[in-house]
Amino acid sequence: MQYNNITMKIRTALLLIILLLAPALRAEETEEKTISGSVADLDWVGSTITLRYYPAFNTDADEINIKITRDTIMSKGTDSISLSDILQSDPVTVTYFDDRLSGLKARRVVDLNLSGT
Repeated sequence: MQYNNITMKIRTALLLIILLLAPALRAEETEEKTISGSVADLDWVGSTITLRYYPAFNTDADEINIKITRDTIMSKGTDSISLSDILQSDPVTVTYFDDRLSGLKARRVVDLNLSGT
């Protein structure tokens, strides 16, 4: 009888820990950031875009590599586009997140170069 009581208390404690930690872990995984800059490089095979941007309070450019996935929403004006429609040096805004396994992944890419649309 005492064994069952201890087991029940352990199960209850573990359940409470899981319930308390789950929202915090989920929030970290899906925290999105948005960055604007110009396309420095495109890797169509690796589905990666390299974005050149200027960090706040800094005059030197920096670069960031972001993976494009099948779930990435890409647009130019009101049109949906694909990675092959983006050109090097196009101004873009990218909303991305860190999935903690394979790096930064784009949620949305907006090509701001509206010439030719």
